[in-house]
Amino acid sequence: MADRNLDKEFDALRADFGMLRDDIAALAKAAGKKGGKAVNEQAARLGELADDALDYGREGVNVLEQRIAAQPLSSLLIAFGAGVLLSKLVGSRH
Repeated sequence: MADRNLDKEFDALRADFGMLRDDIAALAKAAGKKGGKAVNEQAARLGELADDALDYGREGVNVLEQRIAAQPLSSLLIAFGAGVLLSKLVGSRH
């Protein structure tokens, strides 16, 4: 059951990365239409940086998936501990 929830979270993260890439591409395209050569160059550079960031994020997700698959019990215990800690931190503010 925990594996299915984790798979859903990874799928959501991948979808978010895809939407971020699309949004940045749309912004770069809009900026390119309104500006001259310098703006077009900056928009192209922004697109390259966005692609690099997305690749880095995807690599991180892949590494995390591999680590969780290799040590599922340890991963579950760490996630549980982090949840308890966060609930204590958030709960103490009320």
